[in-house]
Amino acid sequence: MLLLGSRQSLFVKPKPRAAGFVLPLALSASAVLLLGSASIHTLSLKGRLRLQSVIQREQAADQLRSVAQAFATMATGAQACLLLWPSFDWNLRRYSCSGAEPSALLEGSVADQSWQLLSWQPGPGSGDLRLALADGHRASFTLKLAQDGAQILGISAVQLLGRDALEPLS
Repeated sequence: MLLLGSRQSLFVKPKPRAAGFVLPLALSASAVLLLGSASIHTLSLKGRLRLQSVIQREQAADQLRSVAQAFATMATGAQACLLLWPSFDWNLRRYSCSGAEPSALLEGSVADQSWQLLSWQPGPGSGDLRLALADGHRASFTLKLAQDGAQILGISAVQLLGRDALEPLS
């Protein structure tokens, strides 16, 4: 046996190895992939919600166009006389228009969707029609009128309106 100094040993201590780099690299790559897939999922979900919102808006606009057309159809005959005055005057003017019934133009139902007239304001050659559906959607239309003002000749594109300030949010 060899005699070595008091502090030396016969066995050589192994040199410390460099710390492994594969595990941290794998964990970092996993984290990057996880964050990337979460971002893609979030963008996909956001796009889907946006598309769903556009579809709902278009359906509401289509329903409101149908209601405006129904209003134009009902505003014929004896009811056409009411188009000469704003809707808030109709009950006072119904005696001026023989056979006119203002309630027929104030509310109704189209394709199982109830609606109501918010306002009618005639002007020279046109009028402003505002309607609301039972589900809260509202719209404004400009109606082209005949020269005598008692016949609807055309309906403008729908202008969706926001909620009334007094209406509670759901």
